[in-house]
Amino acid sequence: MKWLLLFLLFWVIRLQALDSLPLHNDEGLHLTRAVEVWNLHPFWEIRDGKIINHWVIALFYPQSSPVFVGRISTLFISLLGLAAGLALLRRVFGSTASLLGGLLWVASPYLFFYERMIFSDAEAGALAILAVWLAVRLADRSTIQRAILTGVALGLAALFKFTALPFAAAIAIIVLASRAPLGQRIRALMVIGVTVAALFSVPIAYLLLRGDDLFSIALGWVSGGGMSTGLAENLTRLWAQLTGFGTLVWTVALGIGLALLLMLRPRRGGFLLVVIAVPLLSILLLGRDVQPRHFVVALPGFLLLGGAGIGLALERWVKSPMARQIATIGIAALLGLGLLPFAQIAYTAPGDLPLPPLMRTQYITEHSAGFGLREAVQAFPVTLTDDLPIIASMFPDSCRRANFYAQDGRLMECTDAPGIDRIQAALAERGAVYVLTETSSIIGVDVTTLDADATRIAGYPRPGETEADAAVVLWRLDAR
Repeated sequence: MKWLLLFLLFWVIRLQALDSLPLHNDEGLHLTRAVEVWNLHPFWEIRDGKIINHWVIALFYPQSSPVFVGRISTLFISLLGLAAGLALLRRVFGSTASLLGGLLWVASPYLFFYERMIFSDAEAGALAILAVWLAVRLADRSTIQRAILTGVALGLAALFKFTALPFAAAIAIIVLASRAPLGQRIRALMVIGVTVAALFSVPIAYLLLRGDDLFSIALGWVSGGGMSTGLAENLTRLWAQLTGFGTLVWTVALGIGLALLLMLRPRRGGFLLVVIAVPLLSILLLGRDVQPRHFVVALPGFLLLGGAGIGLALERWVKSPMARQIATIGIAALLGLGLLPFAQIAYTAPGDLPLPPLMRTQYITEHSAGFGLREAVQAFPVTLTDDLPIIASMFPDSCRRANFYAQDGRLMECTDAPGIDRIQAALAERGAVYVLTETSSIIGVDVTTLDADATRIAGYPRPGETEADAAVVLWRLDAR
């Protein structure tokens, strides 16, 4: 019953106003891939290492209510990871530790933010927790079936996103540290490896048959090329995710809980903490362009163990079951005081969310966030008075995600920025055209430089902008 209440709490908090934040650039890409599944292209552009996360979205038919459908798919996978985490904690530490671990997961504003988006990071992290739980079961009793299940979970996590691959080392540590005979441990690892390889064989064969390179974008994340953040910057970015959401309640609870875990269960708790730390250390040490979302793969395990430490402390020092329940309710209320103000802003005014600076840039103020584009496209039925073509003078990915908000079939034509050739062709053919520009002269076209009469219809400001200086502007161009 306690688990069901926790699942319900997770669902209610995460589901409310799920579409309040505009589609991020990556979300639009994942939705586009999900639609392509219905066009019989299951591996449409997978070089970035996100191979099958869009399949789950495709199951819900993203052509209808795409924003809600895409985001609810992340919630389902995250809920699966939460359930696996609760089972893991109950198996190792008991029911109270399990409940408190789940509460800390639910109360994290960091996870709250990313689990409400169409990102493969949260999904990969959830499936990685599933793999860890299955590996612990395998360590308790080594069988071929359990090894296959562990390999399937690990393979799926990595197929959702390559950042889950470091969990392979964590799984290996769990299996090798078991009390099973050495031969059984080696056999289990071989079965896991073969299972993962089998899962990857299909997309690899697909890329080879098409003559594409093998996941060059994803592998570039750990290569020496391009932008390199380095360990110090990666640690700074991790700290920002722990402290930059307008509350420190969950962060303090996490730190106290991990300390209690090591104090009360130094052997088993310390072992699991080391196992969970391996993927995070991989991100910190090897990541060349670590973004805030990348930590979503690793942090759920820490939250589970931190909550477990608090639960173990309650069992040790609060002997009365009634007093323990009251204490649990009090801790849940305290965690709620940290999360609910943040959640309320996310529901009603997402542009005002207190986020770390880099996250605010990516998800609120810059072109990748989607503010302005959503409002412009949703207003087309009102602002456009005829059936002239609408050219999107912006990056093609921005155009495609904006079109997911289209109503009454008023879709923009997507072309490479700034789209001057397509605009001129439309002017020659129809005599007039609508153009929605984004960040004029930098991304989109400066319409005043075209051989046409430009009429500014409306501006759609991002947070921090006004209508007069909005980065997203709708124009009507008439041929001279």
